[in-house]
Amino acid sequence: MSLASWLGGVRASAQQQDGHRLRTLLSFDSDAALAVMQLAQRGVGIPASDVHRQLPSPWAEIITAYLQALLHFSKGERLAACKEYREHFAKALLDVLTDEAWVVPAMIGMAVNLKHLSEQADEEQAKKGVTSNQLGACAMLLASAFSKTAAAKIAAAEKRTASVAVACIMFKVYFKLNTINNCKNVAKSVDVTLKVYDVFDSAAAAHRVTFRYYTGRLAAYDEDFDTADKHLSYAYAMCHRDATQNQRKILRYLIPIKMLLGVLPSDSLLQQYQLQEYRDIKEAVRSGDVALLMRVLEANKAAYVQAGTYLLLEKLQLATYRRLFKKCALIHAELNPAKATQVPMALFQTALQIQGIEKDNADIQCILANLIYRKYIKGYLAYKNQVVVLAKTEPFPDLATVQLGDPFAL
Repeated sequence: MSLASWLGGVRASAQQQDGHRLRTLLSFDSDAALAVMQLAQRGVGIPASDVHRQLPSPWAEIITAYLQALLHFSKGERLAACKEYREHFAKALLDVLTDEAWVVPAMIGMAVNLKHLSEQADEEQAKKGVTSNQLGACAMLLASAFSKTAAAKIAAAEKRTASVAVACIMFKVYFKLNTINNCKNVAKSVDVTLKVYDVFDSAAAAHRVTFRYYTGRLAAYDEDFDTADKHLSYAYAMCHRDATQNQRKILRYLIPIKMLLGVLPSDSLLQQYQLQEYRDIKEAVRSGDVALLMRVLEANKAAYVQAGTYLLLEKLQLATYRRLFKKCALIHAELNPAKATQVPMALFQTALQIQGIEKDNADIQCILANLIYRKYIKGYLAYKNQVVVLAKTEPFPDLATVQLGDPFAL
């Protein structure tokens, strides 16, 4: 397709208010990209006069900026392409969005492209040893796009639905920038909008899944594990059955959350999604093998930290201690039925020694006190007799009821 034919397609899209077709035409692998590449090879600039002859304002200016960004991109000038795309194309498109809801699909495509282009620009500058923050600038423009959709008054329903898609892209940017706290206001704003206008179910399934994936991770970050479980479970259940990699990505966070709540993954699930990294951890929690858990965490610490799951997995230590102590309590009850609820601390200490873990009396008392305080165990410490006096009913409550978060957190 020639550049003239492509411009005709853009004109037709604008006249017919076909936002989906316009998004396709404005992608970075559109027919315009090939035409612009040929211009670059000939050393010719963008034919702005031809664009203005075929398109009315403001589309002539918008498309000229888009083509100029493509020209920089085809020359390998990622930073120049990013700035042109953001400052002249993206901002102008957002101005049109204010009154024209039909451009919503093109706006979402713009947001996706800007994110990728910003990442490439920063990578290009990093290779040159230059500090760049195009992704940060991208975040600021996305915030503007979000405000125009979430708080829209003209064609509000369609734009508010689009706010879910924009929020998803913002989450990805904020996580990449490691400014996760910025996600909270976005998530709160969308949730408020969803409750008031009930537009969540109108959003595309892919956007709903992505949104709940990130709000689930945010909840885990805030140690709200019930909400994390709810949102990540929704994302997993609603994820397309053929999107195996996305399901695996969700499960990487959902499985540790489930284990914290007392639900261990099946071996078949771990094998199906190639998540064998959790196999030994599952076995450690199931059997109360504290030493195995510590070895696995230490051996894979770098990988878990990079994946963002280390702190979640580290919290499984108390669940593993509890399982080991429960075994001790069961053995003690069989040997001393008359004093079944009075479990010697030394028994727990010996069990840890068998695993190769040396703890003095103070350490043992600290672990057991923590288990009781966080409701992993119902009972109290009798320091004089050096025993744990267990409650006569449900001494080991369901893990869903324990205090998983930091009780001293502000």
